[in-house]
Amino acid sequence: MKMKKIIAGGLLSAALLHAAAPAMAGHDNPAAAFTAASVRTEMEKVASWQWRNIQHKGWANPQTDWTNGAMYAGMFALSQVTSNPFYVQRLIQVGEDNSWNTGPDRFFADDYCIGQLYAQLYSYYKNPVMVDKFRRLADSIAAAPHTEPLDWVNGIHHREWAWCDALFMGPPALGYLSAATKDPRYLETAVKLWWKTTDFLFDKADSLYFRDARYFEQKEKNGAKVFWSRGNGWVMGGLVRLLSVMPDGHPEKARLQDLYRKMAYRIARLQTADGTWHASLLDPESYPAKETSGTGFYVYALTWGVNNGLIPEQQFMPVITKGWEALTGCIQPNGKLGFVQVIAAAPGKATADDTEVYGVGAFLLAGSELIKYDLRRQAVPDIVITNYSGTGREDEIVEIPYTQFSAKAGRKKSFRINDLLRGQEIPYQLIYEGGKTPVKILLQVSVPAVSALHLAIVEGTPAAIPAKAYGRYVPERKDDYAWENDRIAFRMYGGALEKFPKEMATGIDVWAKRTTDMVIDNWYKTDNYHHDNGQGLDFYSVGMTLGAGDTAPFGKDSIYYPKNYRSWKRLDNGPLRTTFALTYDTWQAGNIPVTVTKTISLDAGSQLNRMQMQYSFKGSSIPVVTGIVRRKEPGAVLLDEKNGVMGYWEPAHGEDGTIGTGCVFPNETPGMKTDAIHLLSPGTAGSQQPYVYYAGAAWSKGGRIADAEAWFKYLESFAQKIRQPLTVTIQ
Repeated sequence: MKMKKIIAGGLLSAALLHAAAPAMAGHDNPAAAFTAASVRTEMEKVASWQWRNIQHKGWANPQTDWTNGAMYAGMFALSQVTSNPFYVQRLIQVGEDNSWNTGPDRFFADDYCIGQLYAQLYSYYKNPVMVDKFRRLADSIAAAPHTEPLDWVNGIHHREWAWCDALFMGPPALGYLSAATKDPRYLETAVKLWWKTTDFLFDKADSLYFRDARYFEQKEKNGAKVFWSRGNGWVMGGLVRLLSVMPDGHPEKARLQDLYRKMAYRIARLQTADGTWHASLLDPESYPAKETSGTGFYVYALTWGVNNGLIPEQQFMPVITKGWEALTGCIQPNGKLGFVQVIAAAPGKATADDTEVYGVGAFLLAGSELIKYDLRRQAVPDIVITNYSGTGREDEIVEIPYTQFSAKAGRKKSFRINDLLRGQEIPYQLIYEGGKTPVKILLQVSVPAVSALHLAIVEGTPAAIPAKAYGRYVPERKDDYAWENDRIAFRMYGGALEKFPKEMATGIDVWAKRTTDMVIDNWYKTDNYHHDNGQGLDFYSVGMTLGAGDTAPFGKDSIYYPKNYRSWKRLDNGPLRTTFALTYDTWQAGNIPVTVTKTISLDAGSQLNRMQMQYSFKGSSIPVVTGIVRRKEPGAVLLDEKNGVMGYWEPAHGEDGTIGTGCVFPNETPGMKTDAIHLLSPGTAGSQQPYVYYAGAAWSKGGRIADAEAWFKYLESFAQKIRQPLTVTIQ
């Protein structure tokens, strides 16, 4: 019996394909009309107009209304491909403005369409407040019996999905909530209620949905049944969104996919000569104007089907391309999307000046799938970098093992890495770690929250990168080792300084910078770096302390300082990362002889160094302490043990401004404290085991971090970033 069903389904699909083929025959390269980059440009143009219009005219409907819920779905899709953080930040503001509530009519699907946004944001930000209220509502929906018939009486739409539009509003909201929370009950409820509505409203003869029970017997002027374009667009949009969060192997997935195919073939044959689907699917002549909201949902759903292998590309891309060209042709020069049928429950007119937020949402959803298609068609990207952290990542260094990278890059002697959506080249550096062959490749990228970069490796000479990280041994200044990036500079002291007791210092020194240029060589050459020459200066005092975040063994309330370093080795030196190792002679940590090698790296764009201490001693472990020197005058202190953050904002140093110092540890660090000299964070180091943390500084006059609040926020954000690194996928 099962075999017969499978065969029947296959014959049906084949028959539909054969019938649809003439209408969908097209040019040899139907996708030549667009590129991923051009699609994103159109999306941003339309989205920006929409937000400007809201800013100037206000919200036409409550922010929790279904109209806006559909817009948010598209805006979120745009956020995933844009480099502009504005769009996702605006969506976060929507949630906060509404205290993460859905609309006032609790069981009315229109009023919880916004739950899609909340669930999608939660998937990235992991902030329970985003979904707590919607989840309680979803619990109520899942627990309800749902036994009422769907006839359009007694306000049934306030309790059940009795109209086809609801299939975009309700099922995806519950489905995305299941995907975000890993609770399958919401998805199971969505599937059950989907079929309840489908059994009632789906016309098997036409493979289309009636809007609601009132339209079962109604006819258009030409005598055809009334099948509303946007209404069926709502259905197809909701269907692909539900399928997108349904795990493989779900018992209802194949059945929903079969429903999708039936609708896809039917819809493709109903496209009009102008590329849109008019307001009435079976009587387009009675509604001769183009209509973009239904068209947007169809282009979205059909492209999704091609991208996911449910419908054949060769037959459907001409339909999709024609639809996209029609949509972009309805965009006015200022970005306004016209020909959107106004709020309705049936076919109606649309003019070039008519627009609504849900039309914009449909357009953006369509564009997001076209971007995916174009990237896939070009067999790119080679690398996808995705930000799942919920925090914008600006000028961040991503490292990839070179063996993985070279497997994709092939035998290219020289190569560039291009951002496919921005059309920009990504700067990179090969990392040798003191060897002769690369072990890593570094990329410097900016990725807004919830967004992703799509990168291609192409043959050619890369653009020259100005040095953004640099360090060197400074024999002309008593064996200093100094290093810097485009934000800050540091130094540590060598053995030669020990011959000058009045100048003696041990910990990490900070040089304040207000320029992105590399200054070390020039400052040492002029020997006037204690005066601000317009680029910054050295006014940080270290002395016999740990300075700005050094580490040493600890015991009996004493810090066991080594002498200054005795040998150095530069491992890598820019343009994006400088790394070096300093080795110290054996010294006594109490009664334990200890040696250490400190491997320090500083990346472009970062205020903090990666510090790796590797101790050698007899035994398994010793207590250590990381410290930041305090001043006698009051300064601001942050001791966040849970997030492993220790920060200090020094008292002002006259006209020179203020230095902020800080450390970030990969894990929770209980026992942080202050004493008369330091802020201290205790830890345990194993013999021949790396002890890793991050330490660095900022300057109030450096142009980025002006006060304690901003500095502490930077440190907390940095802690989140090291716990949730950008995700790199080699395609």
